[in-house]
Amino acid sequence: MGEHQAWITFNLGYSEIAEADSRHHVLKVRLPFHNPTEHGLPPNEEYPQLQDVDEALDEEISSAGGVYVGRLTVDGHRYFYFYVGFPESQASDIVRRVATLTRYRLQYVYELDEEKTNYWNELYPTVDDWQVIKDLDVLDRLAEHGDVKERKREVMHWAYLPNEVVGREFADWAKSEHYVVHFSGKEEDGSEWLTQYSHVGTMTLADITSHTIKSNRKARELGGRYDGWETSIEKQ
Repeated sequence: MGEHQAWITFNLGYSEIAEADSRHHVLKVRLPFHNPTEHGLPPNEEYPQLQDVDEALDEEISSAGGVYVGRLTVDGHRYFYFYVGFPESQASDIVRRVATLTRYRLQYVYELDEEKTNYWNELYPTVDDWQVIKDLDVLDRLAEHGDVKERKREVMHWAYLPNEVVGREFADWAKSEHYVVHFSGKEEDGSEWLTQYSHVGTMTLADITSHTIKSNRKARELGGRYDGWETSIEKQ
């Protein structure tokens, strides 16, 4: 987020009811860390206290009819997001009450947000974010099997395009990006044009997403879809 590393947790289920939700005010609670790391994240010793604040705010606001939609951690601060249907005076009382139970100085913003823009623009993942989430899931599964992420290996990618013209255009793009194209042609059922291509790299997050995000963007640009990647498990 800008020049800072950020971590976002969001309520996926809220996306299904956001449009119809009658709670039109957003309550954002800001908490500064006592001793943030060089990356602006909380140190391990602060996590239990942060969890207490998280649970206390959620319990108080939920019991008053509000809904917890996510939190953002960036640049030495954590921001908690809620949508509420009660007045600011009640919100202020809740934040003050929770603050007295903690060692943190809490501040808040209470504002009208009928379109739920805070949720959609600040918390809900972009298309690129969803790709990173998928990549993290694969990386976690590799790690569970003892994969050494720093070891380079071949990574195979799949992209599906709607017809031969854009399929060949995607394959040409892949070659121009120094990928090895293994196959570019119709699937057996003939419904889509498949391009299989690969690169050699590590399983560090920055490395893999540098390939998946641009592949996803290019496939969507041409009216197709990027269907992910797979690789071998490399152990010591």
